[in-house]
Amino acid sequence: MLRNYLKIAIRNLLRSKSFSAINILGLSVGMTCCLLLLLYVRSEMSFDKHHQHARELYLLGQESRVGQGKGEMWPSISAPYAFALKSEFPEIEQATRLWVNMIDGKALLQVREGGKALKSFYETRGYQVDSTFFDLFSYEFTEGSARTALVDRNSVVLSEDMAYKLFGDTPALNKLIRISGTMGGGEDFKVTGVYRDESARSHIDARFFLPLYSGWVGNFLRNERLDFASNNMFTTYLRLRPGTDVQQLEKKLPAFVEKYARNDLKMVGFNKRLFLAPVPDLHLYHDFKTVVTPTNTTTYLYILASIALFTLLIACINFMNLSTARSAKRAAEVGIRKVMGAERGALIGQFLGESMVLALLALFIALGMVALLLPVFNQLTDKTLHLSELFELRIILAFLGLAMLTGLLAGSYPALYLSLFNPAQVLKAGTSSGKVTNMLSATALRRGLVVFQFVISVGLVLATFVIQEQMRFLRNKSLGFTQDQQIAIPLRSSESRGIYTTYRNEILRNNQVASAAGTQYYPGIVNASDFMLYKPEQSVANAQSIKTNWVDYDFLQTMGFQLVAGRLFSRQFPGDTANRMVVNEVTLRKLQIPLQKAIGQKLNFDWQGQTHQYEIVGVLKDFHYENLHQTIEPYGFMLNNRPNYNYIIVHVNTANMEQVLGFLEQKWKSLRSDEPFEYSFLNEDFQKNYQAEARTSRIVGYFTAISILISCLGLFGLAAFAAQQRTKEIGVRKVLGASVANIVLLLSKDFLKLVIVAILIASPIAWWAMNEWLQDFAYKIAIPWWVFLVAGALALLIAFITVSFQSIKAALMNPVKSLKTE
Repeated sequence: MLRNYLKIAIRNLLRSKSFSAINILGLSVGMTCCLLLLLYVRSEMSFDKHHQHARELYLLGQESRVGQGKGEMWPSISAPYAFALKSEFPEIEQATRLWVNMIDGKALLQVREGGKALKSFYETRGYQVDSTFFDLFSYEFTEGSARTALVDRNSVVLSEDMAYKLFGDTPALNKLIRISGTMGGGEDFKVTGVYRDESARSHIDARFFLPLYSGWVGNFLRNERLDFASNNMFTTYLRLRPGTDVQQLEKKLPAFVEKYARNDLKMVGFNKRLFLAPVPDLHLYHDFKTVVTPTNTTTYLYILASIALFTLLIACINFMNLSTARSAKRAAEVGIRKVMGAERGALIGQFLGESMVLALLALFIALGMVALLLPVFNQLTDKTLHLSELFELRIILAFLGLAMLTGLLAGSYPALYLSLFNPAQVLKAGTSSGKVTNMLSATALRRGLVVFQFVISVGLVLATFVIQEQMRFLRNKSLGFTQDQQIAIPLRSSESRGIYTTYRNEILRNNQVASAAGTQYYPGIVNASDFMLYKPEQSVANAQSIKTNWVDYDFLQTMGFQLVAGRLFSRQFPGDTANRMVVNEVTLRKLQIPLQKAIGQKLNFDWQGQTHQYEIVGVLKDFHYENLHQTIEPYGFMLNNRPNYNYIIVHVNTANMEQVLGFLEQKWKSLRSDEPFEYSFLNEDFQKNYQAEARTSRIVGYFTAISILISCLGLFGLAAFAAQQRTKEIGVRKVLGASVANIVLLLSKDFLKLVIVAILIASPIAWWAMNEWLQDFAYKIAIPWWVFLVAGALALLIAFITVSFQSIKAALMNPVKSLKTE
């Protein structure tokens, strides 16, 4: 019997090639989208689950609160907490800390082997960790031992990719690397381990690890007074003993804070609440924007999963619509089978079996399309998904399950519908009579499904327009400073910092360079420094967190910040290096200082038992130093009189950027020939803060196009069927004088009415959904009315083009031939 069903299914496929092709293409495209997004979602949900002790790994987080204000959640904390907690609570088996280089972002790595040319390059994704790090996190070492890899202060552990980049195919173990910059301080480090790269499935995307007690942070830990309140820059992880009740342990943390941290917190004027976050949940299930690397949200996965589901659903709707539309052609077959004794269950099984065959065929095509499109999809989603993942048992079973579900979903209604035909009425009506389908008309259902398809498609079009408008707003909004024609050149090593003054003087001789100045940070990158400032007549309990930056004299002018009161730093005022400050307007509002009284206002900062005082000499118009997800924060600039800067910002006054960059590189190499010249454009660095939104925009845009394509495939098939059913009517109308335009309008208007209904339904739903998405931005667009007009017009145009192709074809047919055929 199964063989007979399969044979009939294949014959039906071959007999109706165009309809079969539309069904198979639609299903395969829908399934391709599902499979690709399934791989993506699986990758996102697998973060940090591969560690041997994953269930016992927790991040120590803090909620810091100033006075009675709203608390702020932080994934990092002060240095002493890790091992104080371990000594206090036997439930904690091991602890470790990780430091992210937020000062200069990259390290300079240099290798020279056996008289070969010096290899010198900058490298990101290097982290400094305690020697206990590999006791918590599982890494497969191909060289060296994880247990002893970070015991020596001058050791370095590399990923396989880094080891190959540095040493090629030769073993890396025990070889020396000179590491300059904040992390290495220009010292030599010995390779003590090489591990397989786990960055694709871990929130710690490391390419190399250094000991925590090396470089700048090592000096800080050895020489500075460490307290439980300040310098919250260490990501701290705890490995609990198996069976530990986490909730009971968390209940003990307030007492720990009172015992160890209360005095330090009282001195700086804020409170901390500690909590534990499971490491496998960090990437998706917490509100942290970044934990070492940017996190994701389940909302984003829900969006992708919904798009995948809707795309597949549209393809299934096409199948149902075309199957029920063509039911008249199989009516006689159903009648004969019933007369010959076929049960309804057997008929349902036959038609479901046919849809399963189609679904399996579509699956094989979809697998080929996935293999072909995976590199493009990786580029689209910034992922490194591999084709080999398709052949894991769980993935294969998931794909087969998806095919069976698709076949069942797509074939259920046609199977139930066809199996209900009354054999007497079917055989009496004949195989070509419209009376057959009128017995149990599916016209209303088909129309409803077409409306549903276009509700999804129009909704995605509207979402695409709104996302693109918000991205355009983010790109074009005035930030309160000059962001164009600004080049940021990093100073990664002590040697490059040492040439700052000479290099700046050299490049200023070029008339294409308008100005240049040094800074610790610049707009668009992370600024890790802040002071808790308060007015002298108040107490530290009234202190407000103010972001701080140390700059050269000309930095504020180079950046084009707008002065609203007082003055900028000037060499005419040597005292500016002595704790004088230029702040923005938000700082005044936070500290409740009137603008007319701001100049000369003193501000206190308590640090390690001493009170330092600063004087406001200038006020800047508010500016955006971070991305537009956040409101403008208080900000203060001070002069760095060493000078010791992380970056030099160069403002150029020419469009010939290539020539200027060549000049800047030439001068750099004349002073630092063994250190690569590196640069970035400030406006591009600022836009990198919206990579997640840009990725969302790309994904929604592509899948919108795909959903429209699948919807149009179904519409094309239904239009073809409608034209075929009305061949005689069209012939009669043409004989009576109807024009081609009349015929096209006749056949198109019913479908266009359905699209208009879909537009009316989709518009309010899309408005609500996108309004919710925009709430994540502190600065956002008001959804413009024209996006609904354009989206609706676009949907109508696409639908009209799709339907009119078949309508014109039918209208141009010779009426004599069509009437004779009928």
